[in-house]
Amino acid sequence: MELKRWIIRGGVVGLLVLGIGGRLLMRVIAHREHRPVMEFTIPGTLTVLFAGTVAGLAAGLIYYVLRRFVRVSWMRTIAFVVICGLISWRGVHGLLLVPQLMFMALALAFMAIIDVMGRQLPVANTTSRTVV
Repeated sequence: MELKRWIIRGGVVGLLVLGIGGRLLMRVIAHREHRPVMEFTIPGTLTVLFAGTVAGLAAGLIYYVLRRFVRVSWMRTIAFVVICGLISWRGVHGLLLVPQLMFMALALAFMAIIDVMGRQLPVANTTSRTVV
């Protein structure tokens, strides 16, 4: 049950932060680089929203696994940021420096939200105890 909750949390936050935020950030970068004004296209927007949601789902799964096996919160945070940061870096490494940094900042904001959510909830006890 907890797995499902973390995947849903990751997906919702991914849709909002990575999907919608990523689409808006793409518009800011285009404006910053003085590209010709292009309209938002439905297929392009849906692709970005879908990618943000899927990335959030994957991050929710990663966070769930880390919560399950890494009990020390600061170690869990570092592991989560390193894993998701490397995945994010793979996605933006071909961009110019400033857009790279902007997208990595968006990814770090997403990771911070997920980590804060994780710190607010108690870690489930995975060891079973039998009362004799």
